[in-house]
Amino acid sequence: MTLVQRYGKPDIFLTMTCNPNWKEISNELQPHEETQNRPDLIARVFRAKLEDLKYQLFKREIFGKISAYVYVIEHQKRGLPHAHFLIILRQDWKLYAPESFDEIVSAELPDKHNNLHLYTAVIKHMMHGPCGHLNPANICMKKNGCCKNNYPKHFVSNTVIGNDCFPIYRRSNNGRTARIRGHDLDNRWVVPYNPYLLAMFDYHINVEICSTIKAVKYLYKYIYKGHDRVAFNLVPEQSINQIDEIERFQSARWIAPPEAMWRIFGFIVNEVHPAIYSLHLHLENQHQVTFRAHENLTNVMNSDLSAKSMLTEFFATNQVDQNARKLLYREFPEFYVWSQQYKMWTVRKKQIVIGRIVTANPFEGERYYLRILLNHIRGPLSFQHLKTVNGILAPTFRKAATMHGLLERDNSLEECLYEASFYQMPFSLRRLFATILVYCNPTNPRDLWEHFERDMSADFQLIGCSSSNVRTETLHSISTILESMGKDINSFHLIDQNIDSDEDGFLSREIDDELAIPIPEEDLHASTLLNSEQQNAYNSILQKVLSNQAAAFFIDGPGGTGKTFLYKALLATTRKKQLIALATASSGVAASILPGGRTAHSRFKIPLNVDKNSTCSVSKQSGLARLLQTTKLIIWDEAPMSKKESIEALDKMLKDINDSELSFGGKVIVFGGDFRQILPIVPKGTRQQQIDASLVSSYIWPKLTKIYLTENMRARLDPNFSKYILDLGNGLPPITINEHVKIPTAMLIPYENDAASLDHLIDAVFHDISDYSTNISNMMNRAILTPKNSYVEEINTLLIQRFPGELKRYYSFDESIDASEQAIMEDFLHTLTPNGLPPHELLLKENCPIMLLRNINPSEGLCNGTRLICRNFDRNVIHAEIAVGHHSGKKVFIPRIPFLPSPDENSGFPFKRTQFPIKLSFAMSINKSQGQTLDFVGIYLPHPVFSHGQLYVALSRAKTISAVKILIRPISTDEPEKNCTKNIVYTEVLTLASSD
Repeated sequence: MTLVQRYGKPDIFLTMTCNPNWKEISNELQPHEETQNRPDLIARVFRAKLEDLKYQLFKREIFGKISAYVYVIEHQKRGLPHAHFLIILRQDWKLYAPESFDEIVSAELPDKHNNLHLYTAVIKHMMHGPCGHLNPANICMKKNGCCKNNYPKHFVSNTVIGNDCFPIYRRSNNGRTARIRGHDLDNRWVVPYNPYLLAMFDYHINVEICSTIKAVKYLYKYIYKGHDRVAFNLVPEQSINQIDEIERFQSARWIAPPEAMWRIFGFIVNEVHPAIYSLHLHLENQHQVTFRAHENLTNVMNSDLSAKSMLTEFFATNQVDQNARKLLYREFPEFYVWSQQYKMWTVRKKQIVIGRIVTANPFEGERYYLRILLNHIRGPLSFQHLKTVNGILAPTFRKAATMHGLLERDNSLEECLYEASFYQMPFSLRRLFATILVYCNPTNPRDLWEHFERDMSADFQLIGCSSSNVRTETLHSISTILESMGKDINSFHLIDQNIDSDEDGFLSREIDDELAIPIPEEDLHASTLLNSEQQNAYNSILQKVLSNQAAAFFIDGPGGTGKTFLYKALLATTRKKQLIALATASSGVAASILPGGRTAHSRFKIPLNVDKNSTCSVSKQSGLARLLQTTKLIIWDEAPMSKKESIEALDKMLKDINDSELSFGGKVIVFGGDFRQILPIVPKGTRQQQIDASLVSSYIWPKLTKIYLTENMRARLDPNFSKYILDLGNGLPPITINEHVKIPTAMLIPYENDAASLDHLIDAVFHDISDYSTNISNMMNRAILTPKNSYVEEINTLLIQRFPGELKRYYSFDESIDASEQAIMEDFLHTLTPNGLPPHELLLKENCPIMLLRNINPSEGLCNGTRLICRNFDRNVIHAEIAVGHHSGKKVFIPRIPFLPSPDENSGFPFKRTQFPIKLSFAMSINKSQGQTLDFVGIYLPHPVFSHGQLYVALSRAKTISAVKILIRPISTDEPEKNCTKNIVYTEVLTLASSD
């Protein structure tokens, strides 16, 4: 698990078995001698084959460059050895897509005529069974009549991600069969293998891709499952009738002759690379002292060496070595070597090792809390120093951990409200209180209400109301906020009586809020500045709105053709006539650009995980239903990003609440976007699965009236750049092999090495980062974009260190859902950052840019993807300001809230993380950036883009070639084309999008 914490999940699981018919064995046998009579030969030859396999994997790197590996040797009861390997590839060689799985693993019979050697090896070593109805007595059959390995598999046309640890491999129904044990078996019976290794070695060699993090626990338990055991009973030749149940069944380890020879020869039975170094953990003066039997105990105890341990000498080294003080205890063995003889740490000169503090259980009390401190506090000088927090000596390690924010306090919600009350913003405090009620599940909401009632009602007290009226107004204000979040204040029992709500007012409040959206003057004036294409679209849509006719449009145009400008003109004109127009988008970033914009999921209550049966959670009697019935225009920007099931769920819901069979309940709805941009995310999905999830594959697509915008306003600034981007989006030449395109030299940051080159990119985008702490607009219009969230975290961590101000660290509280695994899994859970969750260690400074990760209160502008400025922070609350959009400038309080990873994340370990729902936003993923235009864009490609439209989206965030810089890390240093990168375009989507 320590390897996984450092390098990530295993990528490949490989099993090799011994073949007793190897010629190296058979050629050495005497006449009439059998293999099982020569365990020495079996052991020696298997080891030679093992070393050859290791050479292929770790020296020739046939699967790619490797960060870490583990293997163990096991012996079956019949005596033959086999080896299990777990391999973790280097980050830039990771296997992310099913197409890359097929490059390593095959689960099909090869063509007999083109590769007879491989075909022979497959039918000899890699065919399962047969079992099932073909052979019910096969050893793999369970009592229920099914194969324990689930053979035969199903025919599958393309490899896809499975629901368990491994993918579902491609098994084509191509008619190829092999005669095995009297039966014709096809691709459904093939055990996954690597063609290169199987052709090279004459043995069964099963190769599997570990496609999800779920594989970790299963595989590590599997390879370390222990020795074979046997139950036996020794009976004398002349047995007497005496029954001894204890003697009758003895449990013993089973060692066959080949395993005995393996150990006699001194061959290793397992290997871990890099090596794991276990670090001692003990309380003060409670370390273990070892001595020989002949030594005098008094002399042992009086020896200076007896007072020393790994931990105490870690403290001692920190007292004299400034470099050591930069390290955590677990990082120490990477730079220092422990001498058991002299009980001291010295500087390490060679060999890579990884440190691991031995496990402590929460039931052990202080020892467990000491471990938590050692995992988070760098360079402690002593046990007392670990207990000292901000100059205060804590009585226990538990108290010290709590004071450091490493443990969740019992009264953390009360402290959150207490800290926020000092800002003297009653309405913001009421909004924070409502957020806590909805998301934090307080054990006693009434206590919180009674404790902070006076602070939450301060504004009403100033206007001279009686105390009863002040309470009533305060509760009604909280009730309004809760209603906008879909909750009823009475469900929290803040007072003994039910709080009466104005039902008619509640039902109309959504309508009133929409009618109250300010209309910017520039948006009202926009209708006079439209070009001819925009004007035609504007007239067609507005005519349907004003005549109350049903219509559904799709506005298609690349970036820079003025789709957002057109939306704003339509919204302003409709709202000016006191008609309701709803502005939504697929992402929070895109929604924030539109006045009154909300994410489509939050506005229409669309489930996060949709399928064909999904429906929106909108009751016909709700205020939202009344709003939607009254709405005259709906705009959904960046629609190509959303799964077709989301849009179909909206269609079904609008038909239901409007009692209409017309598309979208007879409403005028305008979808917009660019199918050259990113398609719906299908985790680990194939190309076809992504296409099938797209709007162009929906029954709705043919019903939409298509409007095409082609005149590019940005092209006036840099026409060559605009044409280059459009060609990229269309997948036009010049394209090199493997979907690669050349990037103009003017945009490139030359690659030197990872650290230096990334520094150059950061300097190009944020050339004087100290200025941006005061110039908010300039900072929010610059960003570094990159394909993966792990790269986003890397860049944000570097930039927050450079950003001026004092650094504040917030640690999450991670709990395994299975409490019995908390002790062994806690360190590992801290390393996980599933998509949509904040990191375990959140680094902040005043005035740094952050992004919200949850739809906390969409009506108040707090949507997933909202960009904010961190204005201040306390232990339990973040004080922030919305930075962009209609709600720009609004001050908000953000508490810690609990998160559960999405089922799509396949985290493998169900857990809960309690953390502030934010992350830094100097850098963001390319997917998150879609929908906005930036003044300057940096693009970081340590690994090529992996999905349709990503490169196009990244480049099209900029207006000119001078406003974008790209850093491409070459796959290898001798790569001839260093200015090329992959550009993935699904041309079939563009073809479907251009058809009516």
